[in-house]
Amino acid sequence: MRYCIGIDLGGTNIAVGLVDLDGKRILDKRSTKTLAPRSVDEIAADMVRLVNQLCEKQGIKLYNLEWIGVATPGVVKDGIVITAPNLGWVNEPLGEVVYSLTGRPTFVANDANCAAYAEAIWGCGVGASSLVAVTLGTGVGGGIVVGGQVWEGINGFAAEIGHMVIDSDGRQCGCGKRGCLEAYCSASALVKEARRMMQLYPDSQMWQLTGGDINRMNGYYPFVASRAGDVAAMQVVNDFVNYLAIGISNIINVFQPEVVCVGGGISGEGDNLLIPLRNRLKYISFGTDNSRTRVEIAKYRNDAGIIGAGLLGLMKEELQLKSVVELIVEKFKVEGAFVSAQPFGNGHINDTRLIKCKRPDGSFIEYVLQKINKSVFKNPPELMENYAAVTSYIRAEIEKNGGDPEREVLNLIKSQDGKDYVMDNRGEYWRLLTYVTDSLSYDKVERPEQFYDSAVAFGNFQYMLRNYPADTLHETIKNFHNTPDRFKQLMDAVRLDACGRLKEVAAEVEFAKAREAFADTLEAAHREGRLPLRVTHNDTKLNNILFDKNTGKSLCVVDLDTIMPGYSVNDFGDSIRFGATTALEDEADLSLVNFDIELYEIYTKGFIEGTKGGLTDSELELLPIGAIMMTYEVGIRFLADYLNGDVYFKTHRPGHNLDRARNQFKLVADMEKALPEMQRIVRKYANK
Repeated sequence: MRYCIGIDLGGTNIAVGLVDLDGKRILDKRSTKTLAPRSVDEIAADMVRLVNQLCEKQGIKLYNLEWIGVATPGVVKDGIVITAPNLGWVNEPLGEVVYSLTGRPTFVANDANCAAYAEAIWGCGVGASSLVAVTLGTGVGGGIVVGGQVWEGINGFAAEIGHMVIDSDGRQCGCGKRGCLEAYCSASALVKEARRMMQLYPDSQMWQLTGGDINRMNGYYPFVASRAGDVAAMQVVNDFVNYLAIGISNIINVFQPEVVCVGGGISGEGDNLLIPLRNRLKYISFGTDNSRTRVEIAKYRNDAGIIGAGLLGLMKEELQLKSVVELIVEKFKVEGAFVSAQPFGNGHINDTRLIKCKRPDGSFIEYVLQKINKSVFKNPPELMENYAAVTSYIRAEIEKNGGDPEREVLNLIKSQDGKDYVMDNRGEYWRLLTYVTDSLSYDKVERPEQFYDSAVAFGNFQYMLRNYPADTLHETIKNFHNTPDRFKQLMDAVRLDACGRLKEVAAEVEFAKAREAFADTLEAAHREGRLPLRVTHNDTKLNNILFDKNTGKSLCVVDLDTIMPGYSVNDFGDSIRFGATTALEDEADLSLVNFDIELYEIYTKGFIEGTKGGLTDSELELLPIGAIMMTYEVGIRFLADYLNGDVYFKTHRPGHNLDRARNQFKLVADMEKALPEMQRIVRKYANK
């Protein structure tokens, strides 16, 4: 696992966090008082003391840290704090001092820029090409991220959004000018205006909220009173939103970023702030209905500085990678010249980039570049042989049926030497695909029709490949869905009991052992000739389907790395396991975990319709068994990993894998009770 340190240096507190770069989370954090003004050496020493405490607690050595990032107030350039009035610093080499104390690469950036970067990389701007953050705190801060890089300007003063003038004859700002956005939209300005209105309206509910003490006013009370219909508070909030909309519309009209992120304490109002702000922006900012800047509330609030600082090393890596990516793209037969590359999607396996190229006529074309994860897929050339063969076959089927092969299947771009991939000088494998325009994916089911559409898509995937010789494909992951083999792995973990956890899971082990004979059901059916070998996807989650942005209908199946020989009922079962349940797969409260027979029926209907009669009678009969089998198999995999010390699946809390195993076993028990009804539902749609 990759760890780094993020440090949020403020005028009042120093907050230090240990960041898990793979799990995208803060593992632990500590803080101390800044006690500014003090020397850079004194403050750096306190930072490093907290870093050492965190590392010692987690059993991590300093040299195991990838880097250290520091978010600081003030103007920063090349690791030097040029000026930070809150700290009393001028031209202090903070990065160099921290490096001398730790020996780890150290990056320093302005705190508002770090907050913006956190949102762009892990927060509300994930996948966006550009983001502008507006932070509503004691002042109004800002940050600009373009193509995965913070824009600091030539001198580090860029993104002083709070000092954008919105009324040249307006309120006095702390910077000395008049009419700055900060004078209208900071928390301080909101409180000041609320106090003024309280004096004008003695009956305002804001007096009750503050207990009659005007000095207790904060940025929260005006919103509370406004929602209750208080006239004075409504005017305060409406004016605040209008001024904020003016400032953000200026940002949008100048930059047209993909996302504007609103953060800071006031952003905690959520939709109470966001909805009227968006409505106002529609009238005063430029854009079209299908191409307009998204305005979002920040995902991170108090932790934005730690996370953004921790990610500064990723920004350096990203800059280095861009030059590598450009060289890789040039090795493919692309249309036009390389323009940009940016992180794309939410996948956890392959490194994925959205590539933009400019054609000779001035138009642009986009591609998706992926680096294949060799730690998961041991033989990338075999994987790509499967990938190319299956996508070419599907393309031919789509053309034969009068479909759109540019949007209904993934299309590989050949390398300059005619291969389906490029291997770089480090031995890494890359593939390039055309980007499916006007498409989107969903990480969770938002409405039942989506689950149905995904079923049709995966069923149609089976139908199009019904005559493909599955035995000619390579196994990209050996015995991936061989349930008897998975059971054997569990028994090996039980015998070894590497972490001494066997006593606490006796009931779960007995549950698994009671179904040892069941584990061989599908393999036995295959040996008997009742379950044919098919081309299977093996990861049939909703987010592996692209939907048409305009119609909402499914377009094509993606993430084809695990295509290999298998059983159709396993693909069906994996979708049921993940989708026909009332809770997420790591829900620890088993009273919330139930098999949803209605969602099962929705998916069954769509899957059978999608296969268009392409499944045999035996396959149809075994669909419910496939659902139980996949749930059981995943459960014993979670249990084995827990016994082995959580070495395969990522965990985010003690006992996480055990919770997952219990969750899956609860679903198995529910499905076993519902098996007659599950079978009846299959017969209902199979006979239509």
